[in-house]
Amino acid sequence: MSRSQKKIEALTREIEQKKALLSDLAQKAKEENRRADTRRKIIYGGAFLALVTTLPSEKQERTMAAAKKLITNKKDREFLGLPPLDNSP
Repeated sequence: MSRSQKKIEALTREIEQKKALLSDLAQKAKEENRRADTRRKIIYGGAFLALVTTLPSEKQERTMAAAKKLITNKKDREFLGLPPLDNSP
């Protein structure tokens, strides 16, 4: 095997290793972003619920009713004990 061929093979291995490292780092960044997004939603959700408790009773009911209308995922509605949405026009 020639010297050039050995160098090509070594560089090819190095490229593959760097690609694998890049892929791992991209996956880790994606997971970190997902965790941060989840945390952000939890914090804002808690703040929203705390804010609602400071409203007068009538506004609390209207605000929660409006928020509940925005929950469209069937499993989320079931989990929260909400009735199914009426999907007819």
